Amino acid sequence: MSKRALLLVAGLALALPSLSAAQDWRTITSMRQVGGEKALTVDLQYAAGQLDLAAGKEGVLYRSTLRYDADVLTPRMSYRNDRLRVGVEDARVRGRNMKSGQLRLELAPDMPLDLDLQFGAARANLNLTGLSVRNLSIATGASETDLRVEQPSPEICEDLEFDVGAAAFRAYGLGNLSPKKVDFSGGAGDVTLDFTGAARTDMDVNVEMGLGKLTLRVPRGTGVSVRKSGLLVGFDSQELVKRGNTFFSQDWESADRRITFEVQAALGSIRVVWVDPDNLESR
Repeated sequence: MSKRALLLVAGLALALPSLSAAQDWRTITSMRQVGGEKALTVDLQYAAGQLDLAAGKEGVLYRSTLRYDADVLTPRMSYRNDRLRVGVEDARVRGRNMKSGQLRLELAPDMPLDLDLQFGAARANLNLTGLSVRNLSIATGASETDLRVEQPSPEICEDLEFDVGAAAFRAYGLGNLSPKKVDFSGGAGDVTLDFTGAARTDMDVNVEMGLGKLTLRVPRGTGVSVRKSGLLVGFDSQELVKRGNTFFSQDWESADRRITFEVQAALGSIRVVWVDPDNLESR
């Protein structure tokens, strides 16, 4: 079973009516100073609740604050060999109200990061502004996720992977990560992928979706090609010209930066929106 399927099952279980009595809520905080590390790998697993990730203070490798139900959850916190494992190990969560749970994680702003984030029925705010992200993998269940990158990352992101369940997923400023490759797999939901930002590389973007709405936001002046396949998929191809089986922007040949989209979808709609780099207020 895939990561997304496991997280979706967990999310659906958590959504069942609560049959339990009072819960034992506790809060723990953990932090570590930078001590000569050259890079940091983060493995995060979080079942449900509020998840916040952002840049922390210089000199602090990480700081986490976790509020959890001690009756059914075990905190997951360890650091060894430049690898941080954080979150909760869950058991017997069915019938529990997990909405009051919260995990906030702050990471060193000047540290090269490899991030593997897995969460289920969470409301996630992931602000990667100021972080040096070189690899990013996100797997979600029945969640609502907002990801933002408002400044260029010092690192070029080698691999960017999203595996999303029945969810609302919005990612803004992906161009600031300068990802060479983006893989998005979605079950059902409302998805926005925004590629504005100071991209330093061309991008290959592969999207596989089941049922839902997909909005692709691209900065004007970027060369864009879109090849799509699927069943009953509506396609709003603003300012794109079809050549054979592929749609191209008129400046495809002359553009300094290019994004190549391969989209496979079953049911739903695909929309391309051009964004003026000087006017991003429509997010």
